[in-house]
Amino acid sequence: MKLLPTTLLIASAVASLSATAAITVSDTNSAVFIIGGTIESMCKVKSDSSANASTLIIDETNTSQDIGSLQVWCNTGSNATTKYASLNSGFLVDGANKIAYTLDVGSFANDVDLSSEYTASATEAGTDKTGTSKSHALKITPLSTGLDMAGNYSDTITVTVSYN
Repeated sequence: MKLLPTTLLIASAVASLSATAAITVSDTNSAVFIIGGTIESMCKVKSDSSANASTLIIDETNTSQDIGSLQVWCNTGSNATTKYASLNSGFLVDGANKIAYTLDVGSFANDVDLSSEYTASATEAGTDKTGTSKSHALKITPLSTGLDMAGNYSDTITVTVSYN
């Protein structure tokens, strides 16, 4: 007896799925469907760290040193905004000891002081469908007197990207 109610429910469901509207005399021999969708604006960033990034030379020469490259891509067809923030407010730190440094970003930003967040509103970005990005070299210049305390100094720079 349980089989009969289940069969009736299935038959009822199939009948309602296959029900269609009736054709009328005013209908034509063609149909139009307007379709569309949205792709949200977005940017992506990727870092390629140099082997030098963790072995900076910190001495009185204050030599600019490659720390890697920043890859930037956006689907907006225009430049991106990149923001650079230092965990230690622009200092290489070892305990209580600090050594200031500056950051160079590609050819558009030199001697950037990261004591506060730095914003570059016209960072060139790749825009093609394959995700090919534009690369920007990143360099650090430690500002040492040559008489700084011995230690293992470090900082963390975070880069975020957004579309214009």
